[in-house]
Amino acid sequence: MFEGFVVFLFGLVLGSFANVCIYRMPRNLSVVKPRSTCPKCKSLISWYDNIPVLSYIFLNAKCRHCDNKISLIYPLIEIVCAVLFLLMYLLYGFSYMLPSFCILVFSLLVITAIDFEFQIIPDEFSLLLVIVGLSTSFLNVFLADTVLMRISQSFLGFLAGGGTLFIIAIIGKWVFKKDAMGGGDIKLMAGVGTFVGWEKVLFVIFLASLMGSIVGICLIIFKKISKKEAIAFGPYLAISSLLVLFLPKPSIIIQTIFMLEEQLLLKYFFPHLQNLR
Repeated sequence: MFEGFVVFLFGLVLGSFANVCIYRMPRNLSVVKPRSTCPKCKSLISWYDNIPVLSYIFLNAKCRHCDNKISLIYPLIEIVCAVLFLLMYLLYGFSYMLPSFCILVFSLLVITAIDFEFQIIPDEFSLLLVIVGLSTSFLNVFLADTVLMRISQSFLGFLAGGGTLFIIAIIGKWVFKKDAMGGGDIKLMAGVGTFVGWEKVLFVIFLASLMGSIVGICLIIFKKISKKEAIAFGPYLAISSLLVLFLPKPSIIIQTIFMLEEQLLLKYFFPHLQNLR
């Protein structure tokens, strides 16, 4: 219980840093210095006005110096980061892999926010995921039981994640005569693949494509975007990457779906065949 509380608090602190990355990185600003300032009046934000979530509440969502409204996005990012860290703790416990997977979910959170607004994925996070995923693969029980299999699965995940989207990008450009896949998406999936392996990274791409297609069609139907307008794919890749951490292997999911379909068909469409089994 105490360990989970500590992980949650650490997630809140890293969530505050995530806000810094989300604001500064797309604008090519340093995430280290200078200190945080109010976007409107440029006044330095004191440490006691920069406490995750609590400062937002105590300041009544306004800057202490100019009463500029503070966006609700800031505390939401902090809370989401803390919840994701807690989920990683519940999934892996206080183990060697916890820091690595906290880096994964932190990166996915920042990437989602940046790509959603600016349609770019910072290479720094994709490269970070590749380095951390490969270097800690021998500890990653998520991949396999033996050390050798874990390392090979991580490397195959790197190739499958980046390679699949790279091939899609080449085919898309040849068919549509324009870029169909961003380089950031390719690098992101290469990084995620080092954590989840080749089988699940392919499932990530499938889920993201399905979600992106559904959302894109709905936006077109409700005339929020035009048919030729591109939507950010990174958020769907990031969300799908988080989902597969809690889902069983794709082969088990597919087998379960086939079994359910078979049972439904036998029960409602071919009930007479049940006696023949």
